[in-house]
Amino acid sequence: MAANPPTPPTARADITNAEVEALLEKGRPAATPGVPQPFDLVADDRIVRGRMPTLDRLNERWVTEFQRKLGDLIHQPLEVTLQEVQLSPYGKWLAALPVPTSFNLFSIKPWPRNALVAVDGKLLFALVERYYGGGGRPAANPARDSLTPTEQRLNKVVVELLTDHFRRALAPVVALEFQHAQTEVNASYLNMATPSETVVVTRVEVTLNAVGGSICLILPLSSFEPVRDKLAEGLKTVSPETRQRWRQGLRAQLENTSLDLSTVFLEAEITMRELLQMKPGDILPIEMPKTALLRSGARPLLRGKFGRSRGYNAVSVLEAVKSTANPSEETLR
Repeated sequence: MAANPPTPPTARADITNAEVEALLEKGRPAATPGVPQPFDLVADDRIVRGRMPTLDRLNERWVTEFQRKLGDLIHQPLEVTLQEVQLSPYGKWLAALPVPTSFNLFSIKPWPRNALVAVDGKLLFALVERYYGGGGRPAANPARDSLTPTEQRLNKVVVELLTDHFRRALAPVVALEFQHAQTEVNASYLNMATPSETVVVTRVEVTLNAVGGSICLILPLSSFEPVRDKLAEGLKTVSPETRQRWRQGLRAQLENTSLDLSTVFLEAEITMRELLQMKPGDILPIEMPKTALLRSGARPLLRGKFGRSRGYNAVSVLEAVKSTANPSEETLR
């Protein structure tokens, strides 16, 4: 009787970080005692993250404005959330993308490498549907191998909007010029990077009416080589011109902010007995106050005088209200 073959060992579902580090160390050539060994700072993920501390901060500069412009484009507010910059092999990042995805290749001057903007197809279809007056629903048949002319036009606007804002944010470090090269649904038609090459992934999550998707800006890590020292140093100084631009931008944002104002002209107290005895036609005698407070939420902002303007009830603003520790202490006079 033949003996049963030995049972093969059960494959482990994962591998610990310590085992990964051991494998990496095993794959390196043995170091000669007493001889300095070269160390590639660019190739180590953790070192790169530490050496480029301003990249996340630079990205934060353009996300708010990108969200506003994208909302204006489709005539509806939406939410844009910036994710932390990630490093990944190009092939691994590509394999994790949903299908379909719009791939938009850009050349970058003066850098020799290209950039890639990937738009989640589900998000793109929802943006198109909302742009033409729909509710932003996902496409009924998203699994397609091409984009319609309408989708191509809106896709072009969105990706150029993103690259333009990224270019402006990166201007204090390096002046870049993005030029669109091609748009594909199949990434195999693109000449971007080798599968094993490390790329820098800047990703934003866009949510519209509970329909969400991502837009990713991909740059080869080697592209940052000319400016890695500047990214490591950070923006140590801010020029007067930059301060002035920030001041003007902040003022413009504040001037365009809409506030809902409300006012209470009078508050009166009656007993529950009096309330229950009231009948239609009964009158509560009051004396209108001379001024009234205009509030934004619970915070008093302005004091005005009640009147009429162009046939509408209105409040003529008399003065600004000084802030108090307790807004409820402000009373009508």
